Amino acid sequence: MQSTYARILGTLPVNPNIAAKVLTMASKQDFSFKTLEEVISRDPGLTARILKIANSALYARQNQVTRLQAAITLLGVNTIKNLVILLTGSSLNPRNWDSPFLALFWRHSLDSAFLAREISTQVGLQDLAEEAFVAALLHNVGQIAFFLKHGADYEALIEGARRGDRRISALERQAWGTDHKEIGREVLEGWNFPEVYSHAALEHGNENVTSTHKQVVVLVTIADFQASNWSFLAAAPKPLSLIASQLAYLGTDAATTEARQAGLRGRLEADPFYLECQNLIRPQSKSA
Repeated sequence: MQSTYARILGTLPVNPNIAAKVLTMASKQDFSFKTLEEVISRDPGLTARILKIANSALYARQNQVTRLQAAITLLGVNTIKNLVILLTGSSLNPRNWDSPFLALFWRHSLDSAFLAREISTQVGLQDLAEEAFVAALLHNVGQIAFFLKHGADYEALIEGARRGDRRISALERQAWGTDHKEIGREVLEGWNFPEVYSHAALEHGNENVTSTHKQVVVLVTIADFQASNWSFLAAAPKPLSLIASQLAYLGTDAATTEARQAGLRGRLEADPFYLECQNLIRPQSKSA
């Protein structure tokens, strides 16, 4: 039986079945652009947003893109997959977009995704880069359920975690008997997403990972840690030495990682695709 938290996300105006099918098709590489078009076109709102992105300044071209299949061809499968997840996620709760928590949540999730992809390449796991991107983007989805149920109380919990040394998951368990990692696993399993994403949601941050997708989980852990230093813990970032065992598992260390990441945040802020993704997770105007 689904928990109350998972049921909350199940009632939101999203179509996770579309996202799940796109993820599965992309992971199996068993599709044609026509098939991908047929799946995405079942959600008119999603189709409209993808066409809007294809016609944005980032992909400027002489002729306007009016057909979904043309947009898929222009953007490419990996970009389409990532955009589907972003667009599905960003529709989770439009009524509360003014919340400081949601603004911080989505910035952290997006930073984690881009960091996970970057780290994958740096440690020689390029084949996992896109999978790690999506896993990192979704790893904290359970926090949305807590926020929707507990509102200001959950925002206060997050603020308490930022000020102190206790982990968010420990504070959640103390307050409500479960944590966002368990809820995230349940939500993603309920949405029929490939298991790598539910495993990353459940085990990110763990030192001893039991998942058969350990490399992706560890990539998400490192990306999550660094993204937290950029957002949640910006006032007092934590040293990478705290995740030395995870770094060692990927054949690297704190000093090497810090050197590789030098200037990365600035490069991301100048990356057109990163900026386009930021636009996707900002509140849409009433006329949008």
